[in-house]
Amino acid sequence: MRLPFRPLTYFWMIAALAWAGVLFMQGQAPQPDGAGVERGRLPVRWTSGGPRCMEQPDWQVHEYNQDFYILRESGCVHYEKPFLYLIFGQDKVVLMDTGAGTTELASTVDGIIAKWLQRKKRSSIKFMVMHSHGHRDHVARDSQFNNKAAVEFVPAEIPAVQKAFGIKQWPIDIGALELGGRTLDVIPIPGHHPVAVALYDRRTAVLMTGDNVYPGRLYIGEWRAFVDSTKRLADFTRSRLVSHVLGCHIEQTDTPFLEFPIGSIFQPSEHVLELSRGDLIELNQVMQENKTEPKRIALRSMTIYPTNEAVWQELRKVREQTETKQRETQFAQPLSTGTAPR
Repeated sequence: MRLPFRPLTYFWMIAALAWAGVLFMQGQAPQPDGAGVERGRLPVRWTSGGPRCMEQPDWQVHEYNQDFYILRESGCVHYEKPFLYLIFGQDKVVLMDTGAGTTELASTVDGIIAKWLQRKKRSSIKFMVMHSHGHRDHVARDSQFNNKAAVEFVPAEIPAVQKAFGIKQWPIDIGALELGGRTLDVIPIPGHHPVAVALYDRRTAVLMTGDNVYPGRLYIGEWRAFVDSTKRLADFTRSRLVSHVLGCHIEQTDTPFLEFPIGSIFQPSEHVLELSRGDLIELNQVMQENKTEPKRIALRSMTIYPTNEAVWQELRKVREQTETKQRETQFAQPLSTGTAPR
């Protein structure tokens, strides 16, 4: 049967399809059907550093999905408790960051890779180590990887990062890391550190933002660079889906506008790791409103925290006091520690 031609009907059908395309280009999905994003699972809570350090492994390993792993360093090892990311493609696996302490990491990562290969019934895969940025708490175990012949090691240096990821003009252009059937976009985001980058995983729509965006204190050494980088990140997400924004630390409690003091090794009732694109947009809006005037601003899940030598001196004092007190009871930490930061 031949359907009658109704110009108005077809006009609205075409308009609806065009609008759906516009929504997708704005980083929104037209239907609640998963939008083709590879699914993953985040834990209800992470371990931090206790309450009993004798029971704490140096690393908490979490399988987001079978090709994406998140490692958290225990506060019993180092108060920074950073998160590391291990992502597999068909041809290569990449580790982002090497953590803060000096305990063993390479064997833990090798163990995950070995189990992945066993699961996939494979014998080998290429291995790259790179960094979200070059601060000590993200490069401390580089020596466990950078002298291995089988490891492609990318130091946190601008020329090395540009070459490895094809970034022509730093920090304007966006590079890429090809893992084989999986592309990670590499977005330069200096401001917290001169060689900071974010990674966007196209398969899971996870945006990994290092120390530029996470639930905690966003330490800003170069204000104008951080303003521009935050805008670059926000602009990047306009045409892309974002399932989670995952940084490298948690310093916020689960109470809005309330943080743990620097130096906390144990953080019960801490904020979840994951933020949303909305948190990034809010941060960008505030940065744009204050682009010429560095100031400390507490948002619901993070604090904009410009730094100078006086600020660092005060932070070092607080860190020493907090960590010293908690280390005294690290093998039997009071459960109330951190719920009402001092």
